Parts: sequence; structure tokens; C-alpha cells
Amino acid sequence: MTSALKNKITKEFCDTFNLFPHISKEYLEIYICDESDLSVLSYLQAISNLKIQTTKISKEEIKSRISDCFQSSENVALHSESLNNQNGKNLDSKIVKQINTIITNCITSRASDIHFEPYEKKMICRARIDGILVTQEEISKEQIPEILSRIKIMSGLDIAEKRRPQDGRIRFQYHNRMIDIRVSFIPTDFGEKAVLRILDKESLKLDLNSLGFTQSQLELFEKKIKSPNGIILVTGPTGSGKTTTLYAALSALKSEESNISTVEDPIEYNLEGINQTQVKPEIDLTFSTMLRSLLRQDPNILMVGEIRDNETLEIAIRASLTGHLVFSTLHTNNAIATISRLIDMGSERALLASTIKLIVAQRLVRLNCQYCITDGLSENEMIAAENLKLELSDTVKHSVGCDKCNNSGYHGRKAIYELLDIDNALQEGITQNKSEIELQQIAQSKNYINLIQSSEVLINKGLTTPSEILREISF
Repeated sequence: MTSALKNKITKEFCDTFNLFPHISKEYLEIYICDESDLSVLSYLQAISNLKIQTTKISKEEIKSRISDCFQSSENVALHSESLNNQNGKNLDSKIVKQINTIITNCITSRASDIHFEPYEKKMICRARIDGILVTQEEISKEQIPEILSRIKIMSGLDIAEKRRPQDGRIRFQYHNRMIDIRVSFIPTDFGEKAVLRILDKESLKLDLNSLGFTQSQLELFEKKIKSPNGIILVTGPTGSGKTTTLYAALSALKSEESNISTVEDPIEYNLEGINQTQVKPEIDLTFSTMLRSLLRQDPNILMVGEIRDNETLEIAIRASLTGHLVFSTLHTNNAIATISRLIDMGSERALLASTIKLIVAQRLVRLNCQYCITDGLSENEMIAAENLKLELSDTVKHSVGCDKCNNSGYHGRKAIYELLDIDNALQEGITQNKSEIELQQIAQSKNYINLIQSSEVLINKGLTTPSEILREISF
């Protein structure tokens, strides 16, 4: 076993991962430094069948050990053999560089996700930029095993497991800072698909003023999140920025006097001064069980990642009735529809009316590229504006597409919101079993601004287009 491992050892691997393995009779000692890629440790353990022991030394000492070793006849560093043990092909530095280049380019392009999608004769790599998937490159069939194995090593996953879904994380160095990447593998007809979610904390905007609220919406939101108790819900589809809105609210409320706790699935960003817990259904740590436990932790403010069932909803309502402020999310098309959804989940109308303080519905819309922007709207944009029944000003604009925006005409995104203030009139309407249409009429009598009206402001400022709003908002 020892000699077999020695035959797999090259200087290239040690340099790539900034570490140096040393084989003893009972264990594999790995010398590491602050810049070592520790995700490779599971691979080293798998191929050596030895216990791993790490010893931290300086990067200079590691380089010295590597240099001394490879000037002699003894090789005790890992060979760049294929990380897919089934086919035995070589995984050279080109694969490592290729993956690093793909991830670096996607981060530079402001991508939120990277998809590696296998097909019969190739793999397609696509990145989600401003909410839209854009093809980055094609990967040959021969490279697929090495590409997927490399990603698994980086995220600390089992390279031999191909039948079951796996989840992991990568700490990726980008321009002298570390970026968290959440990794998900699932089996498909033509092999495993990998999706990498890029979690760049520096791009996270937690200032309430920068989220996209109008001035009146911002004033209402700030007023409601300072309530001593109650429930505040943020709704919208996946990828609409709900988590960012909740994190911004919690950051605004954070203080030495308050105990803020969250239960999330998963924790996307670590927030200083806030107690965050991730659900683990496999050991019965669900939203409902964790929420019950958090209520015994003397919290002032609670954030539940999502209300998925009646049990979680009932506990959230009970928490709000006992003096806690609860934040959570729900998947509905608009704020008014949220009320019907909560009633369908089994909530009593009277309890719902007395506990819900504010419902926020939101979408993320793409902004006009400022490098190719032009006055006016195209014919297709005018048709979209007519479908939305917008009142347009003379300052509307659209972008024609250029190299800066990949010829899409858009660069960056901004949130649009509708805020439903559950005031006395709406509380009465909910209790009296009013329909969605009737509740909407009550809200509109109180200067309620819906998503289309919020988007009209952006369109008339020349920031986005009617077709983009039509794409994001369903009727």
C-alpha cells in the first residue's frame, strides 16, 4: 500500500494544493499552511487508507520540503492521477486551471450560480448572470469525469459516490479574498450535474437605502421592523432577493440590547452579532423543531428561513403573540395572495389578522446597460408597456446591447417591492372572510403600491424596460 501511494506522487500536486504529505506506518501526516487547499484531504485519505494527521507549518517550510524531496530519488507527494478511480486517466494541472478559470471568470461576471450540465456527448457550463443563464463553454465527454472529480475534491465530497445527491462547500480564493461557494451534485440520465452557488459577501448590500424601496416604502418598512412583536413576511419566487431583504432588516435591528436568532436552510451568509442555525432534517432539525428550541433561548427577534407547513406557521404565530418579532419568507406571487396562502395552510383568520404586521412582495429586475443605453423604447417595448398599462414619461430608455453586457442590453439588477401594511381596515377584512379582490380594494384605498406601479417608477427613470418587467411579473 505504501509503495503504491509513493508511485502516485508528484511535485505538481504539492505545489497546486500547497501541502506536503509524509507517509508513516500508522497514518498519513500532511504538512499544511494558511494557503493549503484542505478539500483534498478526503481524497488523500481515500487513496492511502490511512488516518490523516495535519501539522501546520509556514508556506516557506512546505516549499522547502517539496524542493528537498524532489531533488532526491524518493517521491512522497501525491501523483496527479485521475481523481476518478474507475478509469485511471491522468488529471493534470490543466483541469485544475480550467476549473479555477471558470469560477474566476464567473465571479468577475457577477454570476450567482454555475451549472455543469452533462449530455450524451458533452457537458455544458452555464452561469446565471443577472438572473439569466449564459453559456460559458463546452466540455468534452472525455473531460467530464475529471472536471466533476475536481469539483468534488474542492468541496470535500466523496468522489466515488455517483448515485446519490451530495452537498458541499468550497472556499475559493479570488483577488486576495475568500469567497464561499455552495456545491450541489445530483445524478441525471447522462451522469452527475453540479451546481455551484456563489456567495460573495462583499457583493451583499445590507443597507436598507440601497435595496430598491421608494421613499414611502422605506419609511413604512423601517417603521414595521421596529415593532415589538408580530410577523413580517417577505414573499416572491426563488432568486428574487428575499434573503437579502431579511438580512438587511436584521442588520438594521442588530444591537447590544437585542438577541437575534435565525434558523435557515441553508445559511447563505454569516452575519456578525446574529445567532444563525442551519436546519438538518436528517437528524430532525427542521424549521419547526428549531423554532421551538430557539424560543427557549430568550430571543427578541427570530428569523425563520421559510414557512413551509402548518406546524411552523403555528409556532411563528405563537411566538409573535408572546412578544417576539418574527421574520420569514413564503412563495406567493404577490402580497395579497399571501393572506389566502396562510389561510390555506390552516391559520385562523383572527390570529392571522392580529399577528401579521407587514407583507413584502418583491422581484429582481435587470437594469439597462449604461454603456449602450439610448432614448425612447423599441416597438416591442411599447407593446410590453401597453400590456402592463403603464403611463410612460419622455425619459424612458432602453439599451441595444454591447460587449459590456454580452449583447443582452442589461447590466446589474435592482429589487422592486410592494408593501402591504396590515392596518385596522385590512385586519377587519381578513377576520370577516373578505376575498382577495375585496382585500385588494381595501389596500388600494390606502395608497397601496403594487409591483407594476413600483416598476413604472424605474421605467420612467430610464433604469429598466417594460419587457423586463413583463418577464418578471406574472398575472
